[in-house]
Amino acid sequence: MQIKSVAIIGAGAIGGVYAYSLHKLLGDNFAFIANGKRKERLEQEGLYLNGEQFYPKVVSSDEDITFDLIIVSVKNYQLQSAIDDIKNLVHKNTIILPLLNGIVAKDILQDAFKDNQVLYGLAIKIDAVKIGNKITQTNSAIIQFGDANNKEMSEGVLAVKNLLNDAKINNQVFEDMIKTVWTKWMLNIGLNQVSAISAATYGVIKNTPELLTLVDKAMREVMNVSQVCDINLGDRNWQSVQDVINTLSGDGKTSLLQDVENKRKTEIEYFSGTLIKLAKEHNIEVPVNEVLNNFIKAKEKSYTK
Repeated sequence: MQIKSVAIIGAGAIGGVYAYSLHKLLGDNFAFIANGKRKERLEQEGLYLNGEQFYPKVVSSDEDITFDLIIVSVKNYQLQSAIDDIKNLVHKNTIILPLLNGIVAKDILQDAFKDNQVLYGLAIKIDAVKIGNKITQTNSAIIQFGDANNKEMSEGVLAVKNLLNDAKINNQVFEDMIKTVWTKWMLNIGLNQVSAISAATYGVIKNTPELLTLVDKAMREVMNVSQVCDINLGDRNWQSVQDVINTLSGDGKTSLLQDVENKRKTEIEYFSGTLIKLAKEHNIEVPVNEVLNNFIKAKEKSYTK
């Protein structure tokens, strides 16, 4: 199995970083999916990655074309709209790879595309910042992906891995991808939320013990909930999160902080919001995340009235 055509829906920082490499490899066999003014803007202005401009092909959701792989890199609250936009562009063997924050996107996409292979996926160690159509990235990001269990990789997973290797995109396939996704979610719940309330870059957080303590407490609550959900995050997962934090560029900002600074809707419901719901189902207290959730909701309401 060989992947010959790829599309990305979502031209934010993450989508833009991977679009650069895929466009370079595939040319017009790579495309962004966008409609209306967003499509016009991408076609007219292109994107910049670290100062280098490129003009990827852009297709609309009603065009007569399908893709072997569709990467979904929108915000969680945009997912249903993205599903509507890609329905016409999926053939029976299309593989779908979500790179969304949180733990729910894979299941939502699989429910919408029951006959397609929908992988677990996430982007790790990515510190890209997007302003307008200009993306700055200082770290070497990694896509972690796969089926739920990858003791033996499926044909689809191998095909995606070969493509990413050819595009020189760092990637990893873990045996237990559900636990891997939960580990990234734990990182987001700690780092993203604390950065959003403190307006702190990665460097400031890493050098401020009080903020690191808050990150730690928020993530410990995720570990507690993981035990009753049979995910069982342990010391190894905890250490992998610390390793990621240590590698992040000092000037980098989390996606949640970028959303708050730009007065955009946030994904807070898919961070602590989801955790609080799970905790209530199992009668577990998550007081730190309840405070973070309320604080960020209040901040968002202050600029979305």
